[in-house]
This record gives sequence, C-alpha cells and structure tokens, in this order.
Amino acid sequence: MLARRGRAGVPTAAAMAPTCHEPGAHADLYACRACGTIQQPALPSGPELLDLYRDMEDEAYLEEEAGRRATSRRLLKHVERVAPRRGRLLEVGCGHGLLLDEARRAGWQVRGLEPARAARAHAASLGLDVRDALVEDLDPAVDGPYEAVVMIDVVEHLEDPVATLRAAAALLVDGGALCVVTPDPSSPTARLAGGRWWGYLPAHTFLLPRRTLRRVLCDQGLEPVVDVGLWRTFSLGYWTGGLGERSGALGAALGKLRSTALGRAPLTMSLGDERVMVGRRAAAVPASPPAVAGPAAATG
Repeated sequence: MLARRGRAGVPTAAAMAPTCHEPGAHADLYACRACGTIQQPALPSGPELLDLYRDMEDEAYLEEEAGRRATSRRLLKHVERVAPRRGRLLEVGCGHGLLLDEARRAGWQVRGLEPARAARAHAASLGLDVRDALVEDLDPAVDGPYEAVVMIDVVEHLEDPVATLRAAAALLVDGGALCVVTPDPSSPTARLAGGRWWGYLPAHTFLLPRRTLRRVLCDQGLEPVVDVGLWRTFSLGYWTGGLGERSGALGAALGKLRSTALGRAPLTMSLGDERVMVGRRAAAVPASPPAVAGPAAATG
C-alpha cells in the first residue's frame, strides 16, 4: 500500500549520510497492511547498495561527538542490564567507532563491522578492530561467540533486516544480548509529523514498527528485556537545526542559534519516535539422555 509519495531520483552516497535529514527527499514509501512496516523499494540492492555506503562520507557527524558518546554510554547501560558479563561485544554498522571506544573504556573486548571507508578509517585511528564485512558472512563457530551484539541506527538501512538479525542472534552466547535502536513509524511523534517526519529518509530501506520489531526478535529466539524510548544528547543548536529543516520560515531563525554559545550547550531529550530494544538469547535446553532399560525390561 502506498504510504507516502516521494520525489527522489537516483540515490547518491551523500544521501546515505547519518546527518542527511532533508524532508521529503525519499522515493515512494509503501506500508505493509499486515504489520505496518514501511519500505522504500526504489533503493538499490545487493552490491550496489553496499557500494553507496562504502563511498559515504559525513563530515558533520563528529561535530556532535561529545553528545554521541554520552548517548552511547546510556545505551551500554541497557546492554549491561541484559548481557551476562562484560565480555566480547560486536557492533554492526559501528560508524566512526564512538560506541566501541566507550565500550572498550568500560571493560568490553570490542570489534566492529562498518562498510563506509571514511568512518572505518576514523575508527582505526582510535585503535579499534573494525572490518568491512557483513554480519551474515561471519561464522558463529569461528567468529563468535559474543556476550553482546549492538546495532544502532542500522536495521532501517538493511536490504533484509530479518536475515541480519537472525545472523546477529546466532553469534550470541546463551544469555547474550542483542541491542537494536531504530526509528518507530508507529510512534505518536511519527504519526503527528506525517510526511515531514525525519525517519522518512532516502537512506531508509525498512522502518519496523515497535510491535513488528518485538515479534522479529522473538522469532530469532530472543526475549525482549529492554523496550524503551531512546534519549539522545546533542547540542541545542543541533536539535533546533533539525526542527528548522521542517518548520519553513522559522528555520532560518533557528539555524542562527547553532553558532552561539547557547547553541553549543548539550541537551538530552527524547522525541519518543526511536526504540531501544535489547533481547536476551535463551539458553539452550540440553537434550535428554536416552532412556536406559531397567533389569525387568532387560530380562523380559
């Protein structure tokens, strides 16, 4: 079912950048009648989609480094509520490596996967182990197991989110944690914003409603333990800049705030339209030993 008309042409690497939030720049969006998932089928797939991410650069991303690190530390607390211990942690789509760096400081043994060359180079400059690989390409017997796998702002960019979540779950130890953060198109904020909601972006392939995401995690043998809204920390100027992109004439006035001392002040808030979901992998149930015949049965 057609959900939103779009106006995008051929996607570019620049359109895939995390800070590219131009409203209405997506192609036509379609909604599943059964589960409400939003899909953008005009996006390329396979190697073509992956190459767009490999070429993507986002010079503005690190301007909010302090706030992004603060957000990462809050997310790690959610992970640590579920994970059995601070052991091995894999971040899928780790970007510039800020969360991995915070996790390493907290005592985790970390590794990341990231296709974007520029972001991967920055992560490497922090001394992090980051590979250009897909989680589906990892062998649980060789590359696992992990106490935690983290996917922050990743699911909505995937060609097949269910397959990726299945592969991530397979890498976990029994009792391990899979943390997913993704926009929620079923949230009141998204419904109220309509076509100007920031989640409708040219880079987003699938947007999973909260209930759908819970069901997908359960189908992979994961029990959703944490299911909360995401609180992000950005500068006041960053928050108002995003509002300005969607507020017409007010946007110019709000944009000026970003260069002021007040605009650089940190602000932590939630718009209520992003979910943090952490699922715990169920422990494997040992197989029952074969029954042994007693003396009476053996002698007949």
